[in-house]
Amino acid sequence: MDTDTTIRAIVDKHEAVYRGDSPYNNAITAMATRDLAQISESDVVNVVERFLYDWGKMGRVLGQERFSGWQGKVAQIIQSNSGILKQFQNRNIEYENLSNHKHEIVMLYEAFKGATWQIASAKILNLICPNFFPLWDNGIANALRVELAHLEGYSFDKSIEDFSGEDYFRFMDGTKLFISRHSDVLSTLSNQYQQRKLRIIDECFWWVVRRPFSLIF
Repeated sequence: MDTDTTIRAIVDKHEAVYRGDSPYNNAITAMATRDLAQISESDVVNVVERFLYDWGKMGRVLGQERFSGWQGKVAQIIQSNSGILKQFQNRNIEYENLSNHKHEIVMLYEAFKGATWQIASAKILNLICPNFFPLWDNGIANALRVELAHLEGYSFDKSIEDFSGEDYFRFMDGTKLFISRHSDVLSTLSNQYQQRKLRIIDECFWWVVRRPFSLIF
């Protein structure tokens, strides 16, 4: 079975089970109606928190004392960086030279990571800019950690919590490469299921984490 056929089989199965992924899509739609420059802590609670807790299953992590008050911090980060985030809302990872935006990507990831942890950071970025910032979770980040250790020859001692904006930028580069290699099937599935490509790819990466990440990088 070639990779495109495997991608289709994975996505078909996922969509059959979750039937359109309404909680994810509803959150994306709700976030798009918020004025980022004026976003309030209440907006974060009603949209971002619900997204992270109900869809992202992150209540146990963000409920820890060290993340106390994260909602207010996230509102401040969004307000402070609303101009940059609005630009990325209108950009698509597929057509961008990511190197031109590396500073902003790393800065935004690190800012949200400081308030919410590295997995939530990527989820928040995707929630705000769903065509530009890819999702990841513990399984995907773990697989990337193993693969980077292998490719770059460093000891296997880098925990997920050590993942930096530079690591997330590399993940974005890998995601863009994945799109370029499988553009036709991803476009077909995106149209068929009315899902953004980055969400289709996230479904695929659930499979990839059980294989060497060199399939992408």
